[in-house]
Amino acid sequence: MSINLGLERVASLLHSLKSPQKCFQVFHVAGTNGKGSVCAYLSSILHHSSLTTGRFTSPHLIHPRYSISINEKPVAKVLFDDAHRMVQLMSKREAIGATSFELLTATALEIFYRKGVDVAIIEVGLGGRFDATNVDYKVGGVLGTIITRIGLDHQRFLGDTVEEIAHQKTGIMRRDVPVTVHGDNEETVHKVILHDASMKDCPVTIVSPWLLRQEVDEHGLESVYLRTKSYGSINLSDTPLNGSYQHMNLACAITALDLAQASLPTVTSSSIREGIANTKWPGRLQLLNASEFTGDDIRQCVLLDGAHNVQAATFLGEYVETLRKESKDGTITWVMAFSGNRNCKEMMSLLLQSGDRFYPASFGPVDEMAWVHPLEKTELKIAATDILGSEECVLSVDGTTKDIIRDACKHDSPVVVCGSLYLVSEVLAGLRDEYF
Repeated sequence: MSINLGLERVASLLHSLKSPQKCFQVFHVAGTNGKGSVCAYLSSILHHSSLTTGRFTSPHLIHPRYSISINEKPVAKVLFDDAHRMVQLMSKREAIGATSFELLTATALEIFYRKGVDVAIIEVGLGGRFDATNVDYKVGGVLGTIITRIGLDHQRFLGDTVEEIAHQKTGIMRRDVPVTVHGDNEETVHKVILHDASMKDCPVTIVSPWLLRQEVDEHGLESVYLRTKSYGSINLSDTPLNGSYQHMNLACAITALDLAQASLPTVTSSSIREGIANTKWPGRLQLLNASEFTGDDIRQCVLLDGAHNVQAATFLGEYVETLRKESKDGTITWVMAFSGNRNCKEMMSLLLQSGDRFYPASFGPVDEMAWVHPLEKTELKIAATDILGSEECVLSVDGTTKDIIRDACKHDSPVVVCGSLYLVSEVLAGLRDEYF
């Protein structure tokens, strides 16, 4: 079943399930890029604040159940299978015809109810206004709405401009509920958000970069701090997640908690610091040793990143520059795959540089997302050859993703695997659970 936005089916389904979504408090997060990281920070901090915490993010890695976490662990397979089966049967019995994402959303909410979750962190799947996560939570139960960076993505469903897309994201706003907004959005995006918030009397806090303070210690180490009303000054540089943009993502998460402090008395400055230090968000600027995936004795750096739109590719490119400086000849070996609806050449042109090597890759069927297909390797080869100006730099390996990465590691340069979360998930599928 393909993407089919709308709220009627999921509302009927949850009503049939006796409204599990009204049994816990919620932070609701929308945006084009950064929303998954914000969810990861929030859930880790709340978990380390002695709260039973649920997290629902998408798209999933490995298997749909990995999109649902309880206290920072993927939900148990037995529980997931039981809840998902019940939700499917309810949709069939009531002739609701729910989509796969609506079924997964309802499954997550049912599991949160069963596990007695105190606070659930809910990431929007697509857009916001008509997304399956935009349901009727309990009165006063939404503690905060967060809108991260907004860029061009999914224009077929959300509109052709960032302003139109922003209007779709603001659809998750609830009357009188505080809204935290990433400050690096375009001014026109902020205008849309402020206008739509005023229609629902939502107080808006824009987390601007100038709110972040840089300090240098006696050892010359630079750190970035955010001052809060409730928790004092928090060191954002303590994040274990890679990428300078994580400072702003973390600042958004902490600001949302600061605004909801009256409802979260167990959250303290120490629990925030502990939560930050233990945050995990696999598949996003994640550095691994190749041997962890291939099983071979290969001592080679591999960077995994699920960047799949132009804005995210720009941030990836900025981070990869640090790897180029560490590379002996300043080159990168790329392994890329893209979903069939992506403009691969536009993103590749932001990343590939002269002298780089390129391996086209693919990925297999995605669980519960049968409409997702990879671009043909031939199309990737043509685009890479055009950008690099040489066929010699475009290499091919017949085999699995593991075979491709093993061959890519033969070159004396960092390896970057990117272009699609579904490609990244094939790498992560071979790793141990502690990576999640």
